[in-house]
Amino acid sequence: MLKLSKFYVKVLIKSPLFLISLLFSIFIFIVQLSALENSSILEYTSVVCYAMMSLNLYFLICTSSVMSKKYEIMDFLESDISKKYLTIILAALVISIISSLIPIVFILAFKNTNISSFFILKGIINIFIILNLSNLLCISVGASVGIILKKWTSIVVSLVIYSFFPFFLFYPLSESTVVMKFLNIYSDSTTIRTNILCDEIFNVSYFCDKLVVLLISILLILVVKIIVNKKKRILSIVSIFSVIVFIIITTFIGFNSVSFIHEYDYSQGENLNYHISSYKMDININNNFTNSVSFQLNIDKPDDSIILELDDLFKINEIRINDKPIKYTHENDKIILDYQTIQKESVNVSISYQGYIHVEDSLGVDTYYCNEHTMNLTDSFSWYPYVNNDNFPIDYIVKINSSSNIYSNLNTQNEGDKYLLEGRTQKVQLFSGQYKDIYDDGIEYVIPSSKDLGKFKISLDKRITSYLNDPHNKLSKNDIDVLKDRKYKKVIVGVNVNNRSGMKVSDNILLLEL
Repeated sequence: MLKLSKFYVKVLIKSPLFLISLLFSIFIFIVQLSALENSSILEYTSVVCYAMMSLNLYFLICTSSVMSKKYEIMDFLESDISKKYLTIILAALVISIISSLIPIVFILAFKNTNISSFFILKGIINIFIILNLSNLLCISVGASVGIILKKWTSIVVSLVIYSFFPFFLFYPLSESTVVMKFLNIYSDSTTIRTNILCDEIFNVSYFCDKLVVLLISILLILVVKIIVNKKKRILSIVSIFSVIVFIIITTFIGFNSVSFIHEYDYSQGENLNYHISSYKMDININNNFTNSVSFQLNIDKPDDSIILELDDLFKINEIRINDKPIKYTHENDKIILDYQTIQKESVNVSISYQGYIHVEDSLGVDTYYCNEHTMNLTDSFSWYPYVNNDNFPIDYIVKINSSSNIYSNLNTQNEGDKYLLEGRTQKVQLFSGQYKDIYDDGIEYVIPSSKDLGKFKISLDKRITSYLNDPHNKLSKNDIDVLKDRKYKKVIVGVNVNNRSGMKVSDNILLLEL
């Protein structure tokens, strides 16, 4: 089998299509280097999709052609058609793996120097997986059709089957972003806005997505094997059934691991007779987000219950009032505490909860997320319990156990694995990921690591001027003064920092939409 593999590697490489495809791919890899230098590795992975398609077409056509073509030496080396089929797939996969090193070399050579080694490694792994999985699928389709049909017919049929994937990429047949991602064999951010602050997040949804492509390729190989090889059919049928079950399970897990942005219903949280004066949070960040929060709740008038806002993706472990367990319900993104007040009083509420935070918008862009390396938690997302109509500044003390650099609209007192954030504001915002922190003219800029500060400041001035001239902006007089006179002390770039616009003023901090 080794001799036959070497033979087919030579046959596939000697095809004129190999050189044409390789040169075209290298051309695309070079032309799109600006995305690598000025944006992120994920953005680069997205814009080089035509290079991937070029390689896909080469493997599709060549495996189909070689599989359907008769070679005398092939019959001499191996007469078993099913073994020839598997050998061609293996030979093509070897070429694919070697070819995938080309974009990796470009990434290592031309990467933005401000991108950390973690994100570089993650980007390399991502493009390696995407390129080889898409090639494997094309190899499987080409070889499978080639073993059944004659040469030119097999090539045409293979192209028709493959055309579904790029067509679906640019013209989705489903409104479901989850379905769109599962049927997309390229980068999920190819046709949508790329979140360069987190790049690709390796989570359950990501691995299920890629595993489905691998399982479909394996399923195709098993189906063809049972057609051409009448031996051990029972074993092959059991294998096919097992793969189908795995595809269904993987798809189900992938579907249920994704959360999407939704509108909060604040109708129950209006005209409440209580407010929060201070918070203390103890946050631990790993694969899950864990928070033990306590806050002082001042009750102004008697009430039958206490209503707090908290997204339903979180699971509450315990709630106490004045250190006594309390009954509660948590549904529709609200916590309703079974606590009746008969007079004006101040109580201490402590809540322990946890959850896996990965929320996408309607297009599938990572919007709210939290893990060991990246974080985007804005006040547009109910990530900690709060009173809806609480419009007064609140004292915050937030402890965070995290190994990554964390930025916030609060003041940072301690850094390292233990962060202590303190300050007085209405809502807390937390950020982490591909950022760089620069002080210039008394202002702290927390911006994407690939951005040039000079160009960013020019763009910022234009955005502020445009926003101030917009008669429909939702700014208060104080916010207008802060922007007009450039009184802000810190600028932070995030995702969905404001549901109504791409800019928000929080005290003397300016939050900008990516």
